[in-house]
Amino acid sequence: MAIRANQSLAALTGGRYRIALDASWHHERPEIRTPDRIWYEQIPCRGEDCFIEVYSLEPFVLQLSTSRSKNARAVWEAIKEISGAKADFHFDGEAIIYFLPEQVHIVASIAAARKKRRLCPEAKARLIERGKAHRFLPKKHGVEAQKTIPI
Repeated sequence: MAIRANQSLAALTGGRYRIALDASWHHERPEIRTPDRIWYEQIPCRGEDCFIEVYSLEPFVLQLSTSRSKNARAVWEAIKEISGAKADFHFDGEAIIYFLPEQVHIVASIAAARKKRRLCPEAKARLIERGKAHRFLPKKHGVEAQKTIPI
């Protein structure tokens, strides 16, 4: 699967999982962070410090970083037979599993990746009707001012 540096993890996963940005995203200058956005993206998983992120672009490899060793072992058992997968359990209480993008859905399901919230059309209509969902309404940019007629 070929991916360019200007694509995102959302494009890779089909928008299925929630995407969070690394804390350093807010401290970088826009001209640096914008073209390299994929390096700041993370898919959060269950637990405070468990996430999926990009490890390298050439070849394209993802990594799962977690402090939950039991979860890391379950992920590793599921993907160890597939070529391109590697695990590193040598950190003190932390594990990193490297895998190919084709395995992202397997890893995400076992690691309990946070899914993106999606509303059905009926639920969107109910929110619009109640006036609680402004993001689903047509967008008006700027303020509409009345034209004055010169006297």
